[in-house]
Amino acid sequence: MASVLVVDDDPNTRLLVRTVLSYAGHIVFEAADGGQALAAAKSNAPQLILLDLSLPGMSGPEFLRALRADPATKATIVALYTASAMSPALADFMSIYGVAGAVPKPSEPGELIAAVERLIKKD
Repeated sequence: MASVLVVDDDPNTRLLVRTVLSYAGHIVFEAADGGQALAAAKSNAPQLILLDLSLPGMSGPEFLRALRADPATKATIVALYTASAMSPALADFMSIYGVAGAVPKPSEPGELIAAVERLIKKD
């Protein structure tokens, strides 16, 4: 069982991910934007953050910069939860910000659970 912070501006996406991961025994926190996500990361210390990059207010990249700058959160595992296809630019971005992987959006429930558990085991 792991604690996971789901960061996505779409409430239906957050609900779906929370439902699937909760069913698998994980503790799930939610945030709708980068500012909420940063506060949740500091207060809940999740083992994994599933991050959509397209967020209102503080964007995903801005959130990652702030997360990595804080000693309390800099080592948190982050995976992109994205509908974007993998590209060299995205791979470079992931490398620069220490992103552990990417989970395709949408994912079948079993694929989502397996991806989360694989990412947590990398720790």
